[in-house]
Amino acid sequence: MKTRPLLLTLLSLNLLTACSASEPDKVEQIHHLQVPLVLPGEKPPAVPASHIAALYEENKIQINKIATQLKSRYLQHATAKDIFTEDSPVQPVYASLTKLEQLEMINQQYLKDKNVTGLQKIKLALQPLVT
Repeated sequence: MKTRPLLLTLLSLNLLTACSASEPDKVEQIHHLQVPLVLPGEKPPAVPASHIAALYEENKIQINKIATQLKSRYLQHATAKDIFTEDSPVQPVYASLTKLEQLEMINQQYLKDKNVTGLQKIKLALQPLVT
């Protein structure tokens, strides 16, 4: 009988320790990430559509990869209470996921606008997060 409460206590302490850890580096980096906004201006030299599509796809893959890593690393044991509690340790993670969603929408718009400069700036902004 004593094994079960002891096991439960150890598991609870493990979860609390994981949740009370300081904010993760990647989450902090995303929090301070400047979303590159490049307005379409003068027409740049002609760039092959395949190059534009490749930049877009690479950015999309990186954004999805980072989002998946955040979810699997920090939100495995998140509860509904954690999501809606103001000072919850998962709040910065959700804020980072929101920023990544914004970045994905801008990435899509740059593809639509054939904005190579914007796509390249997104790629540069994502590089420190991918390593």
